[in-house]
Amino acid sequence: MRQEPYPVSTLKSCETAVVESLPKGSYLYCQGDTSSSFYYIESGLIGLYHMVDNGKESLIRLYDSHQFFGYRTWFSPGQTYHCSARVLIPATLIKICPDSRKFMSDNPELMKRLLSDISAELANAESRLAHISYEKSIKRVHDAMTYLYETYPEYPWSYREVAEFAGCETETAIRIARELKKEGKLPAGRQ
Repeated sequence: MRQEPYPVSTLKSCETAVVESLPKGSYLYCQGDTSSSFYYIESGLIGLYHMVDNGKESLIRLYDSHQFFGYRTWFSPGQTYHCSARVLIPATLIKICPDSRKFMSDNPELMKRLLSDISAELANAESRLAHISYEKSIKRVHDAMTYLYETYPEYPWSYREVAEFAGCETETAIRIARELKKEGKLPAGRQ
């Protein structure tokens, strides 16, 4: 979901710091960390990854320029991040450290934006969950490839990432991509 720039410099009751030149692969926070801040993306691409008990990691959500992320945990004191945030394309971020709960009342426009973002993310997550439970793997992989390649063409998506996003195994995504390529139905942006 592409967003308009937000005037982060107008925020009250918080400290902000620009975090520049974060290289690909950098972690901003890890699953299980306690939250005391959240982020705004000036440029770059961030992936949220969830790790299950067996150590397998899955790409859950993507954030790019002009989006906020990491704030849901801040809204729920005592909770920890449910995912790890990792840089996929070198990024420049603004780290926002709210001073107190007064931050919410002092920044009503931001709160409206974040509530709107949460609603859109919840709708997207519910749609993807329903999609996984009733769509065949071939459609899920095709849809994931189409979305990822068209929305974030600057990133070289791996079959593992496509599979995670589609809710299947890497081998399944590779097999389906071969079938799609053979049929001439492979979405633009790959091989």
